[in-house]
Amino acid sequence: MLSGSIPRSLSRLTNLTTLDLSGNLLTGLIPPEFGDSLKLQGLYLGKNQLSGTIPERLGRLSSLVKLNFTSNKNLSGPVIVLGFSVLVPLTP
Repeated sequence: MLSGSIPRSLSRLTNLTTLDLSGNLLTGLIPPEFGDSLKLQGLYLGKNQLSGTIPERLGRLSSLVKLNFTSNKNLSGPVIVLGFSVLVPLTP
């Protein structure tokens, strides 16, 4: 199980297509630098203890098709829909 903050350096993995950090004890903010990971298709950060505002830069992720922020401590703010036109609707 991972704990602490999400390393900003993960956003420098230029060929990263999926990042699944769900089900850990991660705290703090979602790094806005993830909005620069243009090949990212799946971002799974659910079931952690993340807090703060969802970064607007995530709206740049035009390849993103799956996104999960569920069950975090205190995330707030809208998901800006600039590049999210290809997202698949979530089902319970």
